[in-house]
Amino acid sequence: MRALPTLTLSLPHLRLEGLRVTPLAVWLGGISLLALALRLIWVFYTDTIPLGGDPHWYYVVGINISEGFGFVADRNELWEIPGPGEPTAFWPPGYPFALGALFTVTGESITSAQVLNAVLSAATVPFVYALGRRIFDHRAGLISALLFAVFPNVIAGTPLLFPEPLFGLIFSAALLLIVSVSPDGERNWLPLVALGFLAGLATLTRGQGALLFPIAGVTWLMQSGWRPAIRGVAIAAVVAVAVVAPWTVRNAVEMHAFIPISTNSGAALRVGHNAESIGTTKWTDDDVGGFRMWESLYHPEWEVRGYREYTDLAIDYALTHPVDEVRLAGLKTYHLYRSDSTVIPFLTTLGATPLEPEGMESALRWVLDVAWYALVFAAVLTLPFWVRRADGRRAGVAPRDAAARLLPVTVVVLWTLFHMAFLGEPRYHMPLYPLLIIAAVGGCAAAIGGVRAAAPRIGGTLLGRLRSLPARPSP
Repeated sequence: MRALPTLTLSLPHLRLEGLRVTPLAVWLGGISLLALALRLIWVFYTDTIPLGGDPHWYYVVGINISEGFGFVADRNELWEIPGPGEPTAFWPPGYPFALGALFTVTGESITSAQVLNAVLSAATVPFVYALGRRIFDHRAGLISALLFAVFPNVIAGTPLLFPEPLFGLIFSAALLLIVSVSPDGERNWLPLVALGFLAGLATLTRGQGALLFPIAGVTWLMQSGWRPAIRGVAIAAVVAVAVVAPWTVRNAVEMHAFIPISTNSGAALRVGHNAESIGTTKWTDDDVGGFRMWESLYHPEWEVRGYREYTDLAIDYALTHPVDEVRLAGLKTYHLYRSDSTVIPFLTTLGATPLEPEGMESALRWVLDVAWYALVFAAVLTLPFWVRRADGRRAGVAPRDAAARLLPVTVVVLWTLFHMAFLGEPRYHMPLYPLLIIAAVGGCAAAIGGVRAAAPRIGGTLLGRLRSLPARPSP
């Protein structure tokens, strides 16, 4: 047999034999592959089908985009159906357009959408490491990345066609930029532009993306003072507006109204502010012109009218029922931070696609409950150890490092306030998992370090007291 010719790759200024892969790259690559494998296993293990609600809407609109019908929706007596329909802006466009691009390549496929979720979630791993390293140190970052890769609550919702995996990836990347950039430098405009671009994409995926601006403002205020903070936020905001503007123009042309992102914000406000609100998703019975809230999604004129009137009704209720607003704020916070076991009915398609074998659902509910509350308690109970280290005046920490250390607190506080204004759902805390895991890992490390440092002092004090005791008289 004739020997095959040896193929030599020769590129200018590139020598492959000089290519080096660092141990860190190997670790992060391995952890990311582990994360992807676990998510793909879970995707192919479950049989969930997006028969209704948000996932089905995203799926159908994604199909319509891939088929060239545009961002439109229509329905029969039961649910949305693919094909020509009425223009809509009820939910943000980021995830449907991602599905539309995917379906253009793969064809209409629930499985391909679920695989995309798995890839997006696994791609978040390097950002978890980088955030953990920036907030604490290299070891905390690596442990946090590994924990994020295997954490059951992060994996559980992967087969569901919700935008959380896409939003979580963009949100984590933007947070990394916030704690890595100093807004007071003359040449720092490029990272600020990148942050604005990511913030625009995040907001087009979920409305919570707008929180990146106050998060950046608070972080940079602690780090550099109010002038650089205002400058940095302003530059990022201008870029974000430029990113969002084409979609706003589309809404003005198609919906004949000023709708920056989506009309869903009006419905969400009203759901969270009415006499029958329970603090989480429960459609209202408001009749704002011969139609109910759930009927407005497929008629542009109804959708726009509902968007405006639901917003006005919600604001009026909030201003005239201050006592009830306190109660609702507590309910929304409770629902926001409930256990992720509420994902099980979605995974089983309300019992139509049960998890096998028998007892799997009960076991999964137990695992999700234990993992969630263990993580929350670990992050909260160790809070004093790592927050105290963030006090630059007491510990000699640079303001930039102190601001980074407080990022989890800043994000969680602003995230909670945002959902108090709207409503709470357990899946809404999914983008917080990187920070909660980092806080728990770094907090536990700080607590252990504190105990080790205090042990010699405590032991020496006890030994000294024992030695000072008078000798026991002999009989």
